[in-house]
Amino acid sequence: MLNKKVLTNIFKKLLEEAKNSYDDFNSADGKIGDGDLGVTILHGLEEVNNSINKFNDDMGSNFMLCSEAFVKKSGSSFGTLIAFSFMNISKNLKGKTECNHDDIVAIFDTTLKTILERGKSNLGDKTIADSLDLIIKNLKNNQNYSEVLKSSTKQALEDFKGKRIKIGRARMFEDKTMDLDDPGMFALNRLSSVF
Repeated sequence: MLNKKVLTNIFKKLLEEAKNSYDDFNSADGKIGDGDLGVTILHGLEEVNNSINKFNDDMGSNFMLCSEAFVKKSGSSFGTLIAFSFMNISKNLKGKTECNHDDIVAIFDTTLKTILERGKSNLGDKTIADSLDLIIKNLKNNQNYSEVLKSSTKQALEDFKGKRIKIGRARMFEDKTMDLDDPGMFALNRLSSVF
């Protein structure tokens, strides 16, 4: 069950992992992009945690605060995708004080759809969307969220080894990206360790 208390704990843990992985996220992103993924994630999560005292029982309201935090602190394309995802989740959860399993699956589904639409990407492009797709498929038959998040994000990285990243600045590097992890997929796998 996801509620205000659980969400607060999750964001505190995510911030700690973002601090620990800051250099690794920037390094992974620097191989094919701006090298600012660690900056984007850390600054966004710092601002979310600065707003945690405003969290209330309405989960929709809490996710809107998260969206506003990423808008305020991140000008990157990845940060914008996260902000829009939180905003769309917020709309779906308006007035809810607790999220059941179906709601949690819907949170990931909303995030996936937002990223595909806003990022103008497709499944199979070797992006964070592919990790989210696998999470959703595996969550349908398994409510052990920790196990599903860790195993799905790891499996997605393995499944796309040897494939090219087909979206964003990484396309310029063509075959070089076959040997690299997509930075967003890499970051999601690392952040899933907190669950």
